[in-house]
Amino acid sequence: MTMLPSILDVAQKYDLQFQSKSFGKKESLAKCPFCKGDASKRKKFYLSLNTQDQVYKCWYCKKSGGVLDFEVQLSGKPYLEIKQNYFGTCHQLCHPVYQLTPYQLERIGWKDYKRRSFKQFQMHKKQILNDWKQYTHEKLALHYAIFLCIAHLENQQKRQQELLVWLIDKCWHATIPNMYNRIQDEFLKEPNKAPKTWAVEGTILGRLAWGTCLETIDFDMDTLFVNIVFLQYLRKIEHKKGHVPNRNVSISEGNLA
Repeated sequence: MTMLPSILDVAQKYDLQFQSKSFGKKESLAKCPFCKGDASKRKKFYLSLNTQDQVYKCWYCKKSGGVLDFEVQLSGKPYLEIKQNYFGTCHQLCHPVYQLTPYQLERIGWKDYKRRSFKQFQMHKKQILNDWKQYTHEKLALHYAIFLCIAHLENQQKRQQELLVWLIDKCWHATIPNMYNRIQDEFLKEPNKAPKTWAVEGTILGRLAWGTCLETIDFDMDTLFVNIVFLQYLRKIEHKKGHVPNRNVSISEGNLA
């Protein structure tokens, strides 16, 4: 029988900073790589690693889970890939919804449903998969719009770097594997290649939000984020009513003009 990996080994693999006196004990303490709430506090270590049950929990941001999920969060790799690294390839035909982590299911409202009745969860696989695809599309469009706005800040390199760090953190919390890399790759893609549907939607949102920022002379990222979320919500309603036609939008060089 294959055993779960040691959560302590996983933590060391990703260079977590430990409290030396607790290292190797049943409860080993480390700096939290997720919220970084203890990063500037020399004697504080908010992340608890239970080396007996192979689970983790941050007492500051409350992020918690098992050892496989721990490595998923640290690596950014899909859950199934991490699982296969330790237990080998699944020879049965696995439906994509079984590859979703608890955090991903939580984002689309299916986590508790799976926990209460797995049989019912299995019966709703198609709906769950559709919900995940819709969530992924909306989040990619939203964050692509923000990326475009950041990219079009002229002569503000320091500000751009600060905002990109902020955006990378937002992408990480969305729990979509390699989300920021996908956004960046789409932005740098050859102009002659067809854009992703979420990139088209993101470009429209980015243009609308950029225009609002220019009118109000306000480029606070929290305000921009709220504006784009609101614009996305309005467009979603209009789509349902059939009032928003399909638009062929050129996104070569991420043009917002």
